[in-house]
Amino acid sequence: MSVRPDPTPAKARQEKAREQARRDILLAAATVFARRGYAAATLAELAQAAGFAAPSLYRYFESKEEIFRSLIELIKADLAATFEAPVDPARPLAARLEALLTRQIELGLSRRELFAFLMTTPPHELGGHVSAVEFRAGASLYEDHMAAWLARHAGAGELRCPTAVAARAVAAVAHAFHHALILNPPPGLDPAAEARQVVDLVLHGLAATPAA
Repeated sequence: MSVRPDPTPAKARQEKAREQARRDILLAAATVFARRGYAAATLAELAQAAGFAAPSLYRYFESKEEIFRSLIELIKADLAATFEAPVDPARPLAARLEALLTRQIELGLSRRELFAFLMTTPPHELGGHVSAVEFRAGASLYEDHMAAWLARHAGAGELRCPTAVAARAVAAVAHAFHHALILNPPPGLDPAAEARQVVDLVLHGLAATPAA
């Protein structure tokens, strides 16, 4: 009696390849949307950017609208992943926060064209997608992620206010910096240095240290 091979590994490889292809298409589409705009971008252009024939794209997405929605979801997932990276509890809170914000600044810069497009394009020019509106309201989602991160990684006595308040402060300053860095990045931008400045402002405020 012959034993049939377990099809699970093959299916798992196929699914992994499919997910990678979808991700590649979405990242290529990000550039097209950023440069052409949502309305002007065609399915043929999106396929060409990803190295596919237009009919082949339907194996992965049903429409341009689905590609755009999935792209927004990808951005949200990649941002959420920055909060899940390992944290060294032996390092000071400032260093832990700097590492987190550095990852987020690097992510923003790696998708700078797309983020700038989403930040500056009026909602009605984004096809009226709820996902695009949700992206604009992402500060609230970011604040929620930050509150959860602080609850996990800020030790007792490291914050002098509730985590929700601390998260709001970090989110507000970080959002302002991210917006400026995406739209007008300075020459020689150093993500770690920018993250360090955000953390210093959040933890120590604006006042100069009084003279000794």
